[in-house]
Amino acid sequence: MRSHKRIISKVKLLVEWDEGTAAYTANAVTVRREPFGCMAVVGADLPLHRKVRLVHPETGRKAEAEVVWRDHEAWDVGLELLKPDASFWGLKI
Repeated sequence: MRSHKRIISKVKLLVEWDEGTAAYTANAVTVRREPFGCMAVVGADLPLHRKVRLVHPETGRKAEAEVVWRDHEAWDVGLELLKPDASFWGLKI
């Protein structure tokens, strides 16, 4: 049995990351959220273990995350928050 709830919902996000001196941004939408991260469709081909920043545009909050899963369809990813904070999503545990 899970110790936390998964929530099926769509939340639009921005995903930011750096490669060398260049900064990149991609649009994303969650498919499922939970206190420790999310499954999302991201408009960029992010490799496994890429460190990213998630930006919640409605609140302006940011969270550091890591790509921990990729589907064979390159845009489907699992993102794990490096410092889990359910309040980033507006979730109550």
